Amino acid sequence: MIRIAPNLGPRHWLLTGIAFVCASVSIVALLLHVNGWLPMYFLVDVLAAPSLVLLLLLGIYAARINAAVFLDRLIVGAWGGLAATLAYDAIRLAIRASNLISFNPFQTHPAFGRLITGLPESDLTAILVGWAYHFWNGFGFGIMYTLIAGNARWYYALAWAMFLEIGWLTALPGTFQLRMSPEVVAVSFIGHGAYGIVLGLLAQRFIRA
Repeated sequence: MIRIAPNLGPRHWLLTGIAFVCASVSIVALLLHVNGWLPMYFLVDVLAAPSLVLLLLLGIYAARINAAVFLDRLIVGAWGGLAATLAYDAIRLAIRASNLISFNPFQTHPAFGRLITGLPESDLTAILVGWAYHFWNGFGFGIMYTLIAGNARWYYALAWAMFLEIGWLTALPGTFQLRMSPEVVAVSFIGHGAYGIVLGLLAQRFIRA
């Protein structure tokens, strides 16, 4: 079961709510774009930097008021989300290197860059921005999970990753012209599984409450 820290008052949950919203900006921008409500570059250009700065300020404020539980979850979620994203990419890179698949599992990254910059996917700036967005996403998902789950057993993070995977498969492939083949689905599930396991193990090990 999830181990909830005792005596978490309104201030903790206010900080958690603000941080959760900040951490969700990257995926909200993509979902709004997919549904045709706002171009992706709009929210990214307007809210990316402010949301990251606000997360930093929340961390500084939490340290000053001794909001230890919130700060612990925020910090571990941030670096744990990045570490889990590296695991996500590493296992997909290994699968690609094995020649077991016929597609490039990283083809969405330049597409992210194109949506944000308006430049062709072959442009170096679009590629770099797309990869930065990819890691921003993983960073945000990590924080969103740890803020709520804390040091829950690792399989809760795996369930979180599978929820993200289902959202990806149902809402996003059409945006990137991905053909839904068994190998695409399998690689996606394996990658998200690696993300969830790594994030869950790190959160369970390093978050104190």
